[in-house]
Amino acid sequence: MSDVRNLIPASVQERMPIPSVVIEPASSNEGDDDRDADIISPTAVSDNSVTSQSNTLKHMSPSGGGSGFPDDFLYKVETMHDFEAANSDELELKRGDVVLVVPTASVEDQEAGWLTGMKESDWLNLGVGAQKGLFPENFTQRLE
Repeated sequence: MSDVRNLIPASVQERMPIPSVVIEPASSNEGDDDRDADIISPTAVSDNSVTSQSNTLKHMSPSGGGSGFPDDFLYKVETMHDFEAANSDELELKRGDVVLVVPTASVEDQEAGWLTGMKESDWLNLGVGAQKGLFPENFTQRLE
């Protein structure tokens, strides 16, 4: 990956300023691996306001990918209604929760209108340790 801006759609780039320093999300497994050794250097801003990155970015997300989302991330949805999990493989949701949708393992679940995902807030706090579960698609609205 030579330029982080290639990961962000042009329409979003126009609305958001480019940060001068990339900050990693906090991790509860600090010291469990060698992430502390991979320090991300600040970007350099030239006189013509063009930003360049001097080092290759590493560990941008808890999974180690560069997008900030799980490796198998498909899209985001917002829950429109509370959903109380009835089984251990289901995700408990409150209205307004943002969920990162990932592929559903069971074709039967998918055909029955169930999605698989994890709360975005859990992903940001726990990374790969975030609880993944099923939830009804008709309780959600897809986010762009």
